Amino acid sequence: MDARELLHQASDLLSTLTEDAVEGLVRVLPVPADDPSAAGTVLAGRLLGVHDRLPAGNSLVELVREMAGDLAGDSPAPLRLHGWRREPGAPVGVALVLTDPAGASAGRAVLGVTPGGPVFDVVVTPGTTLSLPPTAAREWTLEAAVTAPQGWSTAFGPGVPAPPPGAPLPPSGTATIGLRRTGRLAVGMSGGPGMAVEGVSIQVTAAPGAPTGVEVGLRHVTAAVLPAALAGLVGVGGSSPMSGGSDAVDVTLRADRVEGLRFAGNGGLRVPLPLRLNAPGVSTRDAALQLTSDGGRPELGLSVSLTAALPGLPLRVFLDGAGIALPVSLAPGSRPGLEPSPRELFPESVGTELKLPPVSGGGVVRRTGDTGYAGLISIDLGVLSVQAVALLRPPDKDDPTTSFLVLLSAQFPPPGIQVGLGFALDAVGGLVGVNRRADATALQQLVGDGNADHVLFPEHAVERAKEIIASLGAAFPVAAGRFLVGPMIRLTWSAGRVSLSGAVILELPAPVRAIILGRLLVGLPDPEVPVVRLQASVLGRIEPSVPLVELLVSLSGSWIAGLTVRGELYLLVRGGRRPEFVLSAGGFHPRYTRPAGVPALNRLQVDLAPGNGFGLRMEAYFAVTSNAVMFGGQVQLEAMIAGCGVQGWLGLDALFVFDPVFSFTVHARAGVAVRAFGRRLAGIALDFTLEGPAPWHAFGTGSISVLFWDVDLDFDVRWGSPPAVAARPGRDPTEALTVELAQAKAWAAERPAAERTALVFTRAADEKLNQGSLVHPDATLRVTQRVVPLGVPISRFERRPVPAQTWTIKEITLGGTRTAAQLDSLPEQFVPGEFFDLTEEEQFTRPAFADHAGGVVAHADGIRVAPGRRAEDGYETAYEPPLPEREFSHWPGFLHREAVHGVSAAERLHRWRTREAAVRIRPPTRSLAAADTLEPLLDDVTLVDATADAWQTARGRLARPQEPLRLVESWELHP
Repeated sequence: MDARELLHQASDLLSTLTEDAVEGLVRVLPVPADDPSAAGTVLAGRLLGVHDRLPAGNSLVELVREMAGDLAGDSPAPLRLHGWRREPGAPVGVALVLTDPAGASAGRAVLGVTPGGPVFDVVVTPGTTLSLPPTAAREWTLEAAVTAPQGWSTAFGPGVPAPPPGAPLPPSGTATIGLRRTGRLAVGMSGGPGMAVEGVSIQVTAAPGAPTGVEVGLRHVTAAVLPAALAGLVGVGGSSPMSGGSDAVDVTLRADRVEGLRFAGNGGLRVPLPLRLNAPGVSTRDAALQLTSDGGRPELGLSVSLTAALPGLPLRVFLDGAGIALPVSLAPGSRPGLEPSPRELFPESVGTELKLPPVSGGGVVRRTGDTGYAGLISIDLGVLSVQAVALLRPPDKDDPTTSFLVLLSAQFPPPGIQVGLGFALDAVGGLVGVNRRADATALQQLVGDGNADHVLFPEHAVERAKEIIASLGAAFPVAAGRFLVGPMIRLTWSAGRVSLSGAVILELPAPVRAIILGRLLVGLPDPEVPVVRLQASVLGRIEPSVPLVELLVSLSGSWIAGLTVRGELYLLVRGGRRPEFVLSAGGFHPRYTRPAGVPALNRLQVDLAPGNGFGLRMEAYFAVTSNAVMFGGQVQLEAMIAGCGVQGWLGLDALFVFDPVFSFTVHARAGVAVRAFGRRLAGIALDFTLEGPAPWHAFGTGSISVLFWDVDLDFDVRWGSPPAVAARPGRDPTEALTVELAQAKAWAAERPAAERTALVFTRAADEKLNQGSLVHPDATLRVTQRVVPLGVPISRFERRPVPAQTWTIKEITLGGTRTAAQLDSLPEQFVPGEFFDLTEEEQFTRPAFADHAGGVVAHADGIRVAPGRRAEDGYETAYEPPLPEREFSHWPGFLHREAVHGVSAAERLHRWRTREAAVRIRPPTRSLAAADTLEPLLDDVTLVDATADAWQTARGRLARPQEPLRLVESWELHP
């Protein structure tokens, strides 16, 4: 449930209740004349006369009477009930009017409500400054402060038009209205379960630039999660363990149109409670208040996670998310607030644990967020430990796909099955998924957090069932028509000091993907109580269809003698349309822009100090790209006692570029500071950058600080001269281009996508057409190359400088002669640094490959076809033996008398296969549009042109010059 949806539900119920209240008041109240005190103000003709008192009405009216009294003339609060007509001819409504004690001319604030929507009007007269001190009315206390120097008038409700774009949003003043009620309020059963508060506060705030908000405060919340009889049975002294064993808490709910209805503290729909119940038979693990919805009505729920054990039995039961829900009542016949009768919340998960030597184990069944179910079971039989995790998502009205995921594992008792050389087979398992896929991003997150064991033989599975099930659901989400299968294995060495777990998961059918998941764990000297613990989580991905090879290694969860070790290593080799090569240990240079799909990597890092004011942290990185090497690191020292001590740092970032010419930049920084009681007493720092060679450039800043005296020195020095010998020029592209176009791969004749002729080809003819030895008469001729980009000026070739030149295809003769401008251009991938002069910044921020024209497509129109000739027309006849009839086979289980049809594996798999989608998504086209309005000006625009500058060509096609322009995808256009 979303916070905005909760607010929408509550607003609808409150609007219905207000409509009923206003209609009831209008029926029993007389229609007064215009209020004479409103003459000459913005309220003239709208504010009607005052009613002598607020009569009885529905539940909302009674709540207003309880908060503010009956609004009679002797009421202590300057709040009165008036008639209201928002415009001439509109139905008569009612209005609550707050008047300045000095008189109506000093200022008024009006909340008018008109039936038929209802429609709310908020009007404050100009120059109003109202301040109502706390005024008691029965059990409630009212206070208000309203300021509107320029006045304030706004309306909202059904049929009220929204303000035009650019108009200032209300309010044009500030308002704060507060209500407080003291005294105990309780809901639920008197003997528990239930909840009670010692006070309630409501505050409405409005100010320019911020959404109008309502805050409801619950003071000193106490809760009882067990009935009194059951609480006494399990040894709890009372039915309200939170009030007896923990301090009561204050809870605040906030509602506004931007973020919805939520708890003010954490901005979420759930806030934890300090409820702790520890009895001989029952204990709590977690308790919380939560906002939920049932049947279109918001609810305030109290949920708790319990562990229960029956005396004398080796059995424990776990419940997660059990509790009660208190529906919000906003009906005309009941008091607004929480209904006194709670609704039971069915547990989100139920688990058991059995310890009966030599057998022990447990299991959990829980609901998942995608309307599915998940189960986990772990059993230790003494000679073998078995675990199984299953996720099932049944079909529903929105998605008829049935999907499931099963993770099975079996672990052998120590020392495992010996396989030689000190190695032992410790565990085996496997994963099977139907209508599931592997999510690379979620798996990267799993490995980066050091949680690969959520998939690879999880330990303490029953206690960690919630996080294990959540990780599996995120890493292997539902995907119709996809299947997962993969074996798992775990090997140990030297009595478990070294453990290696691995899984190879295949995602089928085509395009086939292979996921390699691994975990290397080293524990020395004893794996049970290690002094050195090194954990390396590994994620590999292989996609032959791209092709792509990716490897991520994370050291998260490692330490040496209590000192944390962390960091990540990454390798990416990708071909196809977006080729990339990335190799990094600990991340990249700060100026380097990561290619798309490359995750942010943590620095290789080790903490060499115990903490508590003493710290020494070292971090480093190393990376290799196609034309550069980068490395760096930083050391940070801190020695502090009671805010007094020394801080120091030393850092280095180096970048070496080898093409098109060798250059480097080294950035060094260092400093030390003496601090006392959190303030710096003295310090010295240096930030230095050196670039070179030929010419050399050194620049940076240094600073010295002593008490209140600071001195900064900036420097920028250049020396040397450019190299006397210019860089060796590149060769003429003609030679390489001639060789490229002479190869057969540069030319291709493609068969048409749809057959327009009456020809029927034999199998031998189809093979020759596919091999290229025969050409279809309706074929398309493609000529392309990757030596030079076409239609754009180049100043380098093979990274060497060449005279500025532009290559194009002048014309093609295929039957008739056509210029390249009349043909469609073919895009190819080119490395910008090989053809264009790029600054050092551009070399590391621009994509490694860019699309430019590499050739053209020529259709066969205009080819002269030879005269037709007679050809023999016959039929090929072949005979196929009849298929064998289906036979009955005996059931291979215990029911020998039953017989079923033998079903092949392919047929069984086909039952789960989802039909191919009838709708195909094509890439969006691009259009030229006006930059300010996104009005379409030119459709189906491409920036790949083999003959001229593509951007200028597109601008030239416009009917009239237009500035400025934007190139956007078709779905972004404003009609």
